[in-house]
Amino acid sequence: MTDKPTAATEAVAENATLLKILGRLLSALDSSISGKDRSVLVTELSSLNLDGISEAERKLSAELIKRALQSLDH
Repeated sequence: MTDKPTAATEAVAENATLLKILGRLLSALDSSISGKDRSVLVTELSSLNLDGISEAERKLSAELIKRALQSLDH
């Protein structure tokens, strides 16, 4: 008997993949963006509106934005 992955298990795997992708993107951004462009990006991410999405998506989005801001604001 094979256990089918639950929705929660699949979501955790998807989230881990998204976080890895974000990490790679942030590394690329960090080495190529500076000055005013960095400031504009930080401002845009800080004011991103997460209304109208599910609680699970909002939590993931908030974590992704938090990590992006931490990476860009060093």
